[in-house]
Amino acid sequence: MSEEKGTGPTAAELTRRYIDDHPAVRDCLGYNVVNFTALARKIRAETGLANQEAIEVACRRYQRHMRADRPLEMRVLDVVKASRLEIRTRVAIVTARNDWDVLGRVLETGRTLLADRRHLLQLLQGPGAVTILCEEDLVDLVLQAIGRRSTLGVNRQLSAVTVRSPEIIVETPGVLAFLAGALFRAGINSLEIMSVYTDSTFVVREADVLHAFRVLSELVHPPTSEAGETP
Repeated sequence: MSEEKGTGPTAAELTRRYIDDHPAVRDCLGYNVVNFTALARKIRAETGLANQEAIEVACRRYQRHMRADRPLEMRVLDVVKASRLEIRTRVAIVTARNDWDVLGRVLETGRTLLADRRHLLQLLQGPGAVTILCEEDLVDLVLQAIGRRSTLGVNRQLSAVTVRSPEIIVETPGVLAFLAGALFRAGINSLEIMSVYTDSTFVVREADVLHAFRVLSELVHPPTSEAGETP
């Protein structure tokens, strides 16, 4: 019995899922640099699907849908190209228990620290923990406010790369995923990703900051061919 007649996911559904789970494959489809027969063979080997032809048809259909979505991709690129980059070095991440008393003490400490707008202090609250991004010089003050029993961990020697975009980013889906995907494909690990209004911040290790900046800079300021150059 073929996959199309079974009660589970069809070959087309499993193929789409495979491509969605492999950004590099999706990129190659977008750039039309794919050998569909080879790709279908690879998907068949990794998913256990039996119908090679159905997989290849699904790959081609996926590519056609990508081309139909091109206007959205262009909107994402327009937002990114209108953005600018900022880097902060010597930052740290403090992780604390998600407790209202802890938040109150950190906010009270931040009230004084943020009187000087040059300081960096950002909070991200999750279901089980609070992440505090701050300058390394402020770590001791933050830890004092949190207390030893509420502190889960401290990660130093980090850098924060912020993409500051125009307000249209709020109405444009996919910008953060596009930026994060570029770092992923470059092999750069983001310890934290923070999105606040028009700012998208990626926290990386100091050893990766120049690489991260270069990757994001090529998106914000894509290289152009020499205009008017005579052969």
